[in-house]
Amino acid sequence: MPASLVRSFCRVCTAACGIVVEVDGDRVVRVRGDADHPLSQGYTCSKGRALPQAHHHPQRLETPLVRANGALARAGWDDALDDLAARLRAILDESGPAAVGVFLGGGGYMDAAGYWMARRVPAALRTPSVYSDMTIDVIAKTLVSEMVAGVPGLMTRPDFERCRLVLYVGTNPLVSHGHTSMLNSPTARMREMTARGEVWVVDPRATETARHATRHLAVRPSSDHALLAFLVREVLREGADARFLREHAQGVDALAAAVAPFDAARASDETGLAPRDLQALLTSVRRARRLCVDTGTGISMSPTANATQWLAWALMIATGSLDRPGGACVNPGFLTRFDRLEMPPAPEDGWRRAGPASRPELRTVGGEYACAAMADEIEAGNLRALLNFGGNLVACLPGTERTRAALAKLDVLASFDVIANETTAISTHVLPTKGQLERADLPYAVDIAFPRVATQYTPPAVAPAGERRSFWQVLALLGERIGVPFDTSLDPHAATDDDALARIAASAGRDLDALRDGHYEDAGAIPIGWVEARADAIGGYRLAPPALVAELRALEERGRTRDARAPLVLLSRRQRHHINARFTELRDRPAILASARDAKDAGLVDGAEAVVRSAHGELRGTLRIDPTLPPGALCVPHGFPGAHNVNQLTSPDDVDALTGMPRFSGLPVSLHAAV
Repeated sequence: MPASLVRSFCRVCTAACGIVVEVDGDRVVRVRGDADHPLSQGYTCSKGRALPQAHHHPQRLETPLVRANGALARAGWDDALDDLAARLRAILDESGPAAVGVFLGGGGYMDAAGYWMARRVPAALRTPSVYSDMTIDVIAKTLVSEMVAGVPGLMTRPDFERCRLVLYVGTNPLVSHGHTSMLNSPTARMREMTARGEVWVVDPRATETARHATRHLAVRPSSDHALLAFLVREVLREGADARFLREHAQGVDALAAAVAPFDAARASDETGLAPRDLQALLTSVRRARRLCVDTGTGISMSPTANATQWLAWALMIATGSLDRPGGACVNPGFLTRFDRLEMPPAPEDGWRRAGPASRPELRTVGGEYACAAMADEIEAGNLRALLNFGGNLVACLPGTERTRAALAKLDVLASFDVIANETTAISTHVLPTKGQLERADLPYAVDIAFPRVATQYTPPAVAPAGERRSFWQVLALLGERIGVPFDTSLDPHAATDDDALARIAASAGRDLDALRDGHYEDAGAIPIGWVEARADAIGGYRLAPPALVAELRALEERGRTRDARAPLVLLSRRQRHHINARFTELRDRPAILASARDAKDAGLVDGAEAVVRSAHGELRGTLRIDPTLPPGALCVPHGFPGAHNVNQLTSPDDVDALTGMPRFSGLPVSLHAAV
């Protein structure tokens, strides 16, 4: 391959598509799909192809910044780290470890060596104040996995080569590439799946995925639990894998009792679907016998997330589909090796402990505090410093103005990032780390999302811009200065990125040199049976965790009194050209999206300035009529900064009781003309 072309893989999302990067000196000229890549086979999306614009972004961070006299000013690395370490050391000595918090954002997950080091920081500092974007994105999946299987963080995905029925609920993989199970070349994969079997989409909106599916069921927002409860109810009566349930499950009778109220009439009333549509899906489930239910942020951000995710698992278990050929499988990861982790099984209510001092009712999930508690902790003086690893907190946390004000009160807000944003603007320290095209890398921690047990290596495509340094190295140098080494096996003054990656490869029994030479290594299809073995160790899958049964009962009672004149609700949404708070200014434009009927009812036309109000705040923007939205639902895509930040409509007090997950979707709102 010519010297100007570098084979790499994209780290915008966890699909990790193979790419070819064309460089000219220090400039990234073009990014295209790698036709020789075994998984993505030449595919890459617009986000991946926009990597040159992202790399040469006008707000690219190139030098350390330290706040002095109210303003950020350039500083040398030694001065920046000395100042940060001294402040952190003082806070640790004065207020104890809990006063120093850690937040891991999407940017942090995609840097293998940095992620490896970042995960060691809380233990080294002995701080319980650990936060991540899990509690603003995916936490229901972690909770249900822990409660039902005794293992946190298990992410199911279709056994694509054999699965005959895939049910996508609240997810749009043709745009997002999936939520936790990634879909490379999604349109091609969708064609293959519909040719081999059936793909049903359950979503209020006529999404891109719905348009390519076998059938689309346009459910009423936040009613997915009722549809799944109906399916579980009927399958338990006829169509369940009785032998599988006897040998690998417990709580079958309790599950049956929990879903008993959701007959066809009740499910139709709650979901707004015709009984014939419910029956058609049930017939497909019984005919396929095995299936996979895949959910996304439309579920995890909704007020019914836990119950819906639980019932998705219950349906897969009732049909003998979970961790079975032709159903759903769970990738343990090539490097992550989830199947080899030694951990005791979680109790039925999960590994939970009280939340932080200001919000003890927000119990931990996966060992982390809920992000919704962060503002309270800062305002109470309990959290004085925060190490922010690749997250734009102002753009992603609930209650935008309160969040911004709270973060500004911190004695230390140190942001490790590549592009300036609203959070770096209020930070005390801004530490520029290498972008994805500037570092050697492996897909550590995200390989569990792959459709095969596989890994890949990339060299850096270009030299680091300005004074950027490796994320792992900056952390190691910081720990050294604080007097609390984060990883003593690496010398930050001499070790290279490859030395750091070699540690990760060795932990999985692999040699980095072999991975480097081959770029891509495939260990085979996702193994079947390892999750089932974990569940058998606790007496079988726990089908009726009391907390989830109680939540479904509360939803059932609420559904009985549902107001037929329900208000307009806000839906979450992925967009084609940006992900979360990244790349927002490249191609997608923020807008308030509404159906033609709702726009007319508000006296608005396409292009008018509009206001969306919730119980927590309001947002102003340009209205766009979206024919894919049903009446009664509007959308303000998340991840946009400033006046278009949808979190102005949310609150850290309006959260799920079990997980602390903010209510981002299914939120009652109203639409008005701007005055």
